[in-house]
Amino acid sequence: METREASLATGLHPVELCVYSVLSNDLDGIYKSVNDLRESQALLLVKLRQLKSSLKEEQDFYSEEDGFREEILRLKDLKTRADALVKTYKALSDA
Repeated sequence: METREASLATGLHPVELCVYSVLSNDLDGIYKSVNDLRESQALLLVKLRQLKSSLKEEQDFYSEEDGFREEILRLKDLKTRADALVKTYKALSDA
């Protein structure tokens, strides 16, 4: 369909049809870009949630390990005391 026929059929001036054609192509591109952006945002949100979950698990692990550090220090102290008792016992046994 030619521009004149289209303008007669729609009742619009040929310049209006050209402007509409140019704008509609740009609008289609913008619409596609916005949809691509939304998809990217959704993927980024999923990745961020996965990272957050992973970091939380790691933090929980290290927090748990901190609890073990206190126990390890306590065990080292007990070992030192036990070694001192063994040394004292040997000294008393040899005397």
